[in-house]
Amino acid sequence: MTTATADDVILDYGNQIKWARSCGSNYTGYVYDTWASTGKRGDGCAGHAWLRVLGDSWGAWRHDNGHIMLTSPNGKFRKAQHKGCETCTVYTTEVK
Repeated sequence: MTTATADDVILDYGNQIKWARSCGSNYTGYVYDTWASTGKRGDGCAGHAWLRVLGDSWGAWRHDNGHIMLTSPNGKFRKAQHKGCETCTVYTTEVK
């Protein structure tokens, strides 16, 4: 994927990532075996919070203008991918 703007990764714990886009919004992504989320703070960027998860296979991308959360009742999530717009950099987190 290509990125529309440069991002600055602020924090990367493996299952949690925080990054800032140069247009002024901050994003946070998490993944655990039963849930995953991507959230956006600030309205400097037009991009949404984007999320998809890996359980048995990669799911479809989902997005929302502020926060998207997906759950796995059977605890099958292994990884998640997060981004701050449709064509932005993809960040992968992994259940620890």
